Formats: sequence, C-alpha cells, structure tokens
Amino acid sequence: MNLEVRRRPVKYARIEVKPDGRIVVTAPEGYDVDSFVERHRGWLEARLGEIEGLKEVAEKGFPIDGEFYRVIRGRRAKVHERFKTVVFSAYADESLAELKAFLRPKIIALVDEYSRKMDVSPEKVFIRHQRSRWGSCSPKGNLNFNVRLVSVPPELREYVVVHELAHLKYMNHSKAFWELVGRFYPDYRGAREELQRWWSIIELNPYWRWLGGKE
Repeated sequence: MNLEVRRRPVKYARIEVKPDGRIVVTAPEGYDVDSFVERHRGWLEARLGEIEGLKEVAEKGFPIDGEFYRVIRGRRAKVHERFKTVVFSAYADESLAELKAFLRPKIIALVDEYSRKMDVSPEKVFIRHQRSRWGSCSPKGNLNFNVRLVSVPPELREYVVVHELAHLKYMNHSKAFWELVGRFYPDYRGAREELQRWWSIIELNPYWRWLGGKE
C-alpha cells in the first residue's frame, strides 16, 4: 500500500484513500498508525479495488457530458459533439480555455433557469480550474464553477448549480440549506455520491492530469 502519514495536532486519527490510490492517515504524534491501518484493511482493500476499476474507465478517452470522447492532437483545441471527439492543442492553457468556453453556456442556462425557480439573484458567474471542489459561492453573490464539470453527466451539473444557488440564501450547510436543495433537486444524496465517483475518474484520467500539469 502507498501510505502517507501526516502528523497533526488532531484529537482523532482519520484515514482516507485518495483518487490516485494513496492512503493518507492523519494522526497525532505517537499514534500507532500501523495498527490503525490494519483495523481498516478490509475497507482499504475494497476502496483500492474500486479505484482500480475506475482507472480502467478513466482511460477510455476524455469525458464530456458523462461520455468518453476520442482525443485528437491538433493545432487548435475544439470539442466536436457531433463526432464525439475533442481536439487538444500542444498547450494545456489553450485546451482549458476551449473547455471553459464549451461549458459556460451550459452553466449559464442552468443558472438562469434555477435562479428564477429559487428566487435568487446571483452576481457574476466564473468558470475556473479548481483543484478541490466543484463550485463555490462568495459572500458577494458570485458563483464559481469548476471546468471539470464539463466531464460529468448533465444532471450532476444541474445539482451543483442548485447547490451553489442555495448558498445565496444560506451560506452554510444547515438543515434549512439541504431542505432548499432537496426541494429543487430531490436526489441530491445520489448526486453527491456520483460526483465523488466522477472526481476520482477525472483525477485518474490521463488527459485531465495533463491539463493539470501532472504529466
């Protein structure tokens, strides 16, 4: 197992499996990490097996709207929905810019639709390349959406938009917040689980790794 131990002044030890298969244990000084890992061995092996399966999925191509497109290298980045192909130029920044341009109208349409339904008024909408979350809402009412959302099925994008718009009324994850989300996206729990799966796929996808400067 690829184990990474982080010693922190925490009260309880915790363990997680990263999308790339690393096992990260955060524990206080002097804590018996080996025994802790052994107690969780069954869960860890199951999680690592799941990641190995997702790795096979992630290597099928480049994901767009939940489907895997064939990748072509060319002079100018372009997404071709009709032919299920995506052209990447030699520069990651140019390719990311094309993905943002492709995603933006899809996000804007959802923001416009659900803003009316939820009776909220967002300010600016940004598409960014974020490394740790699908979206965010600033205290000023600006919405940020991760360009990685270009890869997930459209219904999962819909959930992320509803989630961030709900923050315009509740800047927390209170019971009232989740009740509001559930009113407009009833299966938000299922969407959250699916988004975790897609985050792993994206982390394992060789083209997204290149776009993120990891290859």
